[in-house]
Amino acid sequence: MTLVRRILKTLAAALAFGVYVWFGAVRNAGRVKRRKAARRAARRSARTR
Repeated sequence: MTLVRRILKTLAAALAFGVYVWFGAVRNAGRVKRRKAARRAARRSARTR
């Protein structure tokens, strides 16, 4: 019975970690897209010089 409990705790911890990482990625998605767009625009303007 303790083995089952340990497995369940490990699975719960893995799920919690996955949800934590997912929320962090979703929260920062807009910021990342803006940064990438700015980088693309900077490259484009540097190329046309």
